[in-house]
Amino acid sequence: MPKINAKERNPTRYALAAAEQEALKKTYSSSIQIARLCPFCDHKIEVLCRGTHSGAYTKCPNCGESVFFPPIAFRLT
Repeated sequence: MPKINAKERNPTRYALAAAEQEALKKTYSSSIQIARLCPFCDHKIEVLCRGTHSGAYTKCPNCGESVFFPPIAFRLT
């Protein structure tokens, strides 16, 4: 559950951010995606769109463990 309601708090900023997010989705999103799951509890931490992604340290919001994900590259062939 979100801690604040950004839409009610600042509707103008929310509208600008929502429009920008839609433009980014249209430009970069693809039908091929990979989910990174926590190896400790199988919680979905993030979803990656097609492309090259570097390694990352991420803290699982479900179990609280710090997880390192290796670099990944995938594309349509």
